[in-house]
Amino acid sequence: MWKAGVRETGASSSRSSTREVNAMKEEVTTLKGQLAAQDEHIRAQDERMSMIVQALAMFGLQILMPAPDLAPPSTSQPLRPADTR
Repeated sequence: MWKAGVRETGASSSRSSTREVNAMKEEVTTLKGQLAAQDEHIRAQDERMSMIVQALAMFGLQILMPAPDLAPPSTSQPLRPADTR
């Protein structure tokens, strides 16, 4: 009789775990969709920026686009404004 109780508890735990896994799968799917939408938005912005730069270049204006600094900031030293030495 005790073993039957253990099986019921195990089955209940399994159902709970299955619900949690399904909820996580749904969240991952939602997040992937959001990421894809953001990627598309960024691509569209990049295309518009290129068109603006080309239009400005036609009028003799050049815009130098700096390369993005993707390195994470160093946390070994606190940030201080350069003019407070």
